[in-house]
Amino acid sequence: TLICLCVVTRPMVSPHDDPIELVTSRYEEWRAAFGRERERVVSALCRQDLETAVCRIEHVGSTAVPGLAAKDIVDIDVVVEDEAVGVVSEAIVAELGGTRVENSGTWHPVFREEDGQRFNDHVFGRPDDGWRVSVATAAALRARPALRAAYEQHKRATASGTDDLGTYSRAKSDLVEQLLAAARNLDRSFDFEVPDEP
Repeated sequence: TLICLCVVTRPMVSPHDDPIELVTSRYEEWRAAFGRERERVVSALCRQDLETAVCRIEHVGSTAVPGLAAKDIVDIDVVVEDEAVGVVSEAIVAELGGTRVENSGTWHPVFREEDGQRFNDHVFGRPDDGWRVSVATAAALRARPALRAAYEQHKRATASGTDDLGTYSRAKSDLVEQLLAAARNLDRSFDFEVPDEP
């Protein structure tokens, strides 16, 4: 159930401000920050009469994994009906501020900052596999300590060799495939089919 709350709008944020700097896990803080951002997004969409377009809102990425070093940017997947991606991402910017990028027709990330905390609010259409990849890989990282350690080591090595976010993200693709394979073998069920590749 989505409950509407009042919020205050915030300024634009450049996606190029994202630092490739890993910090020691602050999972409890990041989890609380996710909860507050979720409430802001829900309230914003309520004010725009868009709450029924939302299918799910998930805390994803490294900040969603206890004990895993991460960039101090909380990633959130806002999964919506496919035809609502544009209007939902536009509503988030209009109500809360931030910078919206149309990565594809079904994926519009909104880069935001609130009270000094950075957020990447990824608005995905429900058919897009991007959100399934991020939910499944986070689950695998939480469940498999050896994979979590290997992933952190790989991230640190990659971050030390580049300042380019695209290069940093692409360098993780092989490990993400391993995480997806691990997710398919977890002792839990997902309410979606885990993709084979990112």
